[in-house]
Amino acid sequence: MSSEMVNKINHKCISVVVLGDFGRSPRMQYHTLSLSKNNYYVDVVAYKGAEPLEEIIQNDKIHIHYMKDVPKFLTSLPKLLQYVLKTLWQSFFLFWTLLSIQKLDGILLQNPPSIPTLPICWFVSWIRNSFLFIDFHNYGYTILALASGKQSLLVRFAEWCEKYFSRKAHKSICVTKAMKDDLSENWNVRASVFYDCAPDIFHPISIAEKHHFFLKMSQHYAQFKPKSSEYGEESTCFTKKVGSGYEMLQSRPALIVSSTSWTEDEDFSILLSALEDYEHAAKLQKDLPDLLVCITGKGPMKSYYETLIEGKKFTHVEILTLWLKFEDYPIFLACADLGISLHNSSSGLDLPMKVVDMFGCCLPVAAVSFSCIEELVKDGVNGTIFKDSQQLSKQLQKFFSGFPQKHTQLSTFHENLEGTSSLRWNENWNHTVAPLLRELYSQKVALKNC
Repeated sequence: MSSEMVNKINHKCISVVVLGDFGRSPRMQYHTLSLSKNNYYVDVVAYKGAEPLEEIIQNDKIHIHYMKDVPKFLTSLPKLLQYVLKTLWQSFFLFWTLLSIQKLDGILLQNPPSIPTLPICWFVSWIRNSFLFIDFHNYGYTILALASGKQSLLVRFAEWCEKYFSRKAHKSICVTKAMKDDLSENWNVRASVFYDCAPDIFHPISIAEKHHFFLKMSQHYAQFKPKSSEYGEESTCFTKKVGSGYEMLQSRPALIVSSTSWTEDEDFSILLSALEDYEHAAKLQKDLPDLLVCITGKGPMKSYYETLIEGKKFTHVEILTLWLKFEDYPIFLACADLGISLHNSSSGLDLPMKVVDMFGCCLPVAAVSFSCIEELVKDGVNGTIFKDSQQLSKQLQKFFSGFPQKHTQLSTFHENLEGTSSLRWNENWNHTVAPLLRELYSQKVALKNC
């Protein structure tokens, strides 16, 4: 018997299940690291995509089991047949992978997706005498309804399946108080609220750090190169070297960042329309700076919006779509002047983690309005909330009028964020999730001794 297996037998073992790209699931990656730091052995079951955190890859207590991708030829089949065959394919490989893990005390499952994840994970937990722990990020059936319509038979079946198997979980957590109340009232599921919190890698940085990052970005993107040679070779579009130190340029553009998965629940036409309005205003108002709007992420609708962006004839606004390494992303957020969130929850009950990360870097946020966004964005305190493109455009003009010399409401938001002691991931996890796991393990031991 291998030494690794001996260690696993003598330790608690959990499988973290993500029926998606684990490298693009930050919350589940943070769960995985927290589990390993608390002496759990973790078997991750997911699909391969973006590279996970280096800390996960190098961790001896974490093993990643990548499942076989769904065949591409299925996409050419009729939609219903495609869905059925895809579900059968995923069911088989998820079941087989979980069954092959040598020791399985429990399963920590990301929901959504719900089908086939919930029924398969429940069945495996039943036959292997392990617990099922669900982390509700949203509802799977509401995401499916975006494409199929709320009244379709497929969506109604998905809702029933999600509700039925959710009740079979031993413990559950969710991302908002609104979701907790909805789970309790409509599904009879008791869940604890576990808000997303930024890990320590998301924090403010110095001007020197910003300068070196802008230099690095300028090697790949011309938008970060200096507009003039008057500041010397070591200058960027945003910063310059002064003696042994660095300064932000007073003539720099404002840097806006928006992070996205390029999916249907984020309507980027709102941002594009707002930028068109800003472009017209900037031609008339000389105190409005140019904008560099950077949109990060990958997803199915990226090429569609890139085509729309290419058709815009801007002179005061430049839009750049890019993909950043995970270690560069927190630095990029800390360099920006404003973050924009276009996440519009399919259920109205989840919150965008991208905003949490932005707040960790003390970056003010403008977020599109939906039912529970105020659990995160306090309008007029740490950011602002907008309902449409016209309102967003007016906010951009208000925030950046006289930028960067003038002290605006944006500066106040930044100061408020700096003065707020935000809860960090490890502290929140140890307070909320760790006790639930201890309770599950004590129940498991008690049953074993009966």
